[in-house]
Amino acid sequence: MATPIPIVCPYCGVGCNLELSLDEHGRPFKSKAAGRNPELNGKYLCVKGITIHELLNHEERLSQPFIRKADKLELVSWEEAVTAASRGLKDIIAKYGPESVGMLCSGKILNEEVYLSQKFQRAVIGNNHVDNCARLCHGPSEAALRQQLGFGAVSTFLEDYDATETVFVVGAHTTFTHPIIWMSVKKRAKRGGLKLIVADPRETDLIKNAAVHLKVKPGMDIFWLNALGKIIIDKGWQDQAFCEKHTIGFNAVRKATENFDINAACARAGVKRSELELTAELIHDRKTIFIWGMGLTQHAHGTDNVSALVNLALLTGNIGKPGCGLSPLRGQNNVQGAGDMGALPNLLPGHMPLEDEAARIHVGSIWDANVPTKAGLSAPEMIHQVASGKIRALYVIGENPAVSEPQSNFVAWMLQRLELLIVQDIFPIETLKYADIVLPAAMMGEKEGSVTNAARRIQFTAKGVRPPGEAKPDWQILQEMANAMGANWRYSSTAEIWEEIRIAAPVFSGISHDRLRQSPGIFWPCYDESHPGTPRLYEDGFGFRDRRARFLPVNLPNTLMEPTEEYPYVLITGRLLEHFNTGEMSRRSTKLLRLRPSSFLDMNPQDAATAGLSENETVRMTSPYGTVRLPLKLDVSMKPGYLFAPIHFSDPNFNSLMSAVPIDPKARMPALKVIPVKVEKDG
Repeated sequence: MATPIPIVCPYCGVGCNLELSLDEHGRPFKSKAAGRNPELNGKYLCVKGITIHELLNHEERLSQPFIRKADKLELVSWEEAVTAASRGLKDIIAKYGPESVGMLCSGKILNEEVYLSQKFQRAVIGNNHVDNCARLCHGPSEAALRQQLGFGAVSTFLEDYDATETVFVVGAHTTFTHPIIWMSVKKRAKRGGLKLIVADPRETDLIKNAAVHLKVKPGMDIFWLNALGKIIIDKGWQDQAFCEKHTIGFNAVRKATENFDINAACARAGVKRSELELTAELIHDRKTIFIWGMGLTQHAHGTDNVSALVNLALLTGNIGKPGCGLSPLRGQNNVQGAGDMGALPNLLPGHMPLEDEAARIHVGSIWDANVPTKAGLSAPEMIHQVASGKIRALYVIGENPAVSEPQSNFVAWMLQRLELLIVQDIFPIETLKYADIVLPAAMMGEKEGSVTNAARRIQFTAKGVRPPGEAKPDWQILQEMANAMGANWRYSSTAEIWEEIRIAAPVFSGISHDRLRQSPGIFWPCYDESHPGTPRLYEDGFGFRDRRARFLPVNLPNTLMEPTEEYPYVLITGRLLEHFNTGEMSRRSTKLLRLRPSSFLDMNPQDAATAGLSENETVRMTSPYGTVRLPLKLDVSMKPGYLFAPIHFSDPNFNSLMSAVPIDPKARMPALKVIPVKVEKDG
């Protein structure tokens, strides 16, 4: 039997290590954790991780290129597909200019492939219209953390859970989204001395172990976060020495709260003042890790939500120390790497600001190209600029905007209006229905390189499985595309690409493929090969010239998603343990689909009785933007007036109910977490 192939799981941002067992024909038949990385997941995997071999062997894997001819996708050769794609891009650029082409880049491909994606957009196409899936999940986290601390990244790592005294979880169901992380928290809790605080409108399994459960109203986080900060300041519980020595702006935040009405804020947020006072006791003068998910970020004021939480961490001195820190739960296996490598419209590789002239000159000299100076469009903005005619072509790599973007019916219309849509993926995703050219890509296990988990741990993932048919690694496809456009790329491996990354982005300069192969991963920043990496950020100061973090006063939001007489319920969207994102991967696992075969709507039994609705009947749910139909489930844990539905199914697609406006002005992210709806009998 062949030697097992060590890879990094292609699902969530934990970055679990696993091995693929191969049969005598070289095909994977089992996925298992073999204890290869005791620092991360050891011998544990979640239910999704044990099904990776199913994806590699799936009959629906894309294996040949396609071109749309007479409104039908037809199989073609690679030469014909690349020629058509490059010619189409050249024609559009010649007619409308380089600003007419956008790129949506994946958070699931290798670091080296992300790097080439944004290099292609900037150096070959000639603009900064490149974005990745973080825009729709933790874009606000990246923006707030970078503005206040220096890096848009997690500051802590798993070992800090061994030293912490309080874990504060806001807007996240970690058992489902990041089960290996939650297992670490539970292990620590069993040893005693750990207090858990959960802020979530739903009663998930996390509250069984919680000292405090704040049943906050969705989208009202700034109210209770500011109230909590005010309580800490009024009681004199802030870490004054830390605030004076390591921050600026504390006085501004203190003055901003002088006339703040705690009781009014509690009423608005749906929490009791006594609960916030107990929360304040549990995070002041105690080592605390703040964890949050998309319940905090997916709002039109998501960046301000995160800033308010960062203010709390600074106020209590809970950052840059063992057992302390800030940890946004990144959703995809390499979404951190996607930002690190520069797949953002305002950042270059290594989180260097596009506005930094020296950084542009530095990167441009490596590429032998001029890096465009104008910031690019975000993913939602690209979609909307199709309507205006400013965007005429999209190159979509490992993303599924037809399902993931808000107002998905409008998005489908915009995708059809494009003059050229290139889709590069591993499966026939929903977006492929509108593609003009389809390029089949390899997945984890079929290519080698690096990925970066949510905690900035860069790991090596190996290859050993043949891609299906003529499918190729994304980096090879990008190189063929670039050269067909007139470039002269000559990369022979991902190791060669990584060497260029080390030169372009100093925070990675001490990390090589050889080091990664021999280690359980290295945390960036890592500035030379003798450097061990940086598991915990900010121990030696923050990422600014004065080495001080920034407090930012946060105003109460004007834009809120609240129920009305016509739309009396608030729909909350979320995730399931058995599925992942838009479901294009997890729904192709026989095991996972058997566990969770279809979508549903959770409703409080009291609300159902009032509306005359029954368990398992199909209901019609309508928002101001669309309508879906699905079976009803009764759940006593749901708070009256609130509904829950998972995001993993294309039928129905709940993003057809969501609004693309208003948009977070700082992170340029739409509100995807909640929407007011009405629910009626179907027919």
